[in-house]
Formats: sequence, structure tokens, C-alpha cells
Amino acid sequence: MRRIVLLAAILGLLAFVLTACGGPSSPSKSIHVTMTDFQFSPASFTVPAGEPIAVELTNNGAVAHSFIIMKAGDQVQSHFTDADKPNVLWEVPAVAPGESVKDTFTSPSEPGQYQIVCGVAGHFEAGMVAKLNVVKGK
Repeated sequence: MRRIVLLAAILGLLAFVLTACGGPSSPSKSIHVTMTDFQFSPASFTVPAGEPIAVELTNNGAVAHSFIIMKAGDQVQSHFTDADKPNVLWEVPAVAPGESVKDTFTSPSEPGQYQIVCGVAGHFEAGMVAKLNVVKGK
């Protein structure tokens, strides 16, 4: 009986904490990304439309990485090339191994899903892709 009461209390506390923090799908005005060889962590971000977004990128990998958000409806298909550059919404072109970069950008005013890629040769092909979910602000 004590175990059931304890489990119920823990689950109740967990539900309270997740609700108080807004849960994982709530839009955030800040993004903290760890880049490794070859992934973004986390690989999905939800932000409010048309808002300034603070970005902190930390490269824990052995090589430089970039963080490129593509425009709505534009996606890199096989690898990032010069032909993709006109379709870039916002980017941090290079973060050296062991370095961190802080910057800001204004999220798109149009809700939707936007592709994030690393533009360093071979990294997209290795799976270094994420997504930016832009939702209508409150």
C-alpha cells in the first residue's frame, strides 16, 4: 500500500513539474543546442512565430559545424550546396570544436516546420538534421 501511495505522489509531482515548466512542446524563446559528430541535440525545437529567439550553440564534436535554418518549403535534399544558399533563412556558418556561440534571430512569422542542417560537407548526409517548429504566438 505504501508503494502505491509513494508512486501516486511521485507521478503527481512529476505531472505538476511538467505542467509548471510548460511541457516539452511549449514554445520557447531560447534554443540551446549541442552539436556533435554528427547530430544536433535536441533535434527538434518549438518557438513562437515572429519573436526574437536566443540561440546558444555548443560544439562538442571533433570538427567544425554550422547551424542553418532553411526557409519555409525549402529543404536540402541530398547535400548542402551553393544552390541551397538563397534558401537559407538564418545561419551560424561555423562553430569550432570546443567552442560556443550565442546569437539571436527573429523566428519566421509564418507557423510551420523548418529544416535545420549542418552545411559542412558530408554532415547532412551523415544525418546532421533537425527541425524548427514555429507555432502561432499567444
